[in-house]
Amino acid sequence: MKKIVLLFCFLSFTFAASAQQLGIKAGGTYATFKGDDAKNYDHRVGYAAGLFYQQHINELIGIQLEAIYTSRGAQREVANVEDRFRLNYVDVPLLLHVSAGGLFFDLGPQASFMVKAKRVTETTNNNTTVTTKNDITDHPYSIDLGYAAGIGYRGASNIGLEVRYTGGLKDIDDEGPFVNQERRNSTIFLMLSYLFY
Repeated sequence: MKKIVLLFCFLSFTFAASAQQLGIKAGGTYATFKGDDAKNYDHRVGYAAGLFYQQHINELIGIQLEAIYTSRGAQREVANVEDRFRLNYVDVPLLLHVSAGGLFFDLGPQASFMVKAKRVTETTNNNTTVTTKNDITDHPYSIDLGYAAGIGYRGASNIGLEVRYTGGLKDIDDEGPFVNQERRNSTIFLMLSYLFY
């Protein structure tokens, strides 16, 4: 596993060093958990922002590398207890980028590096709510491997609008109360981007 991650990072930095086009992007996320043990979770609204590099092989096909700070997580309510999980990652997808007439498609693998995680629990009894905040950064795996797929449109002004879905390929919990449960990240992105030439 470590060799795969190191190879991925090496290829990513090699590509970044030779990239000819740089862009910025930002937008919102609509995230939750998927899996057999995540059926009672609702979505959480978050945000994403970062940089991307493009290297076109020809007018149609290229490769795109990104570094995106992404707010993920989910929330659930059981009886009088509401749990909110706030997971923050740096996503590094390496994507096949196909563009034609302004329309573009992205598809490829993604490594997500944990930055910070927090669990906020609100317990309500007799109209009184007690809020507890716990740092759970050590509970999820430090690296989440997944995939990304998206579609968008970039106009003549180099401003783009895209919708993307990213899914985790492994359970997120390394330790803590949810270890051995099947919970994977699942996130929808809506982002604006600008490509510099």
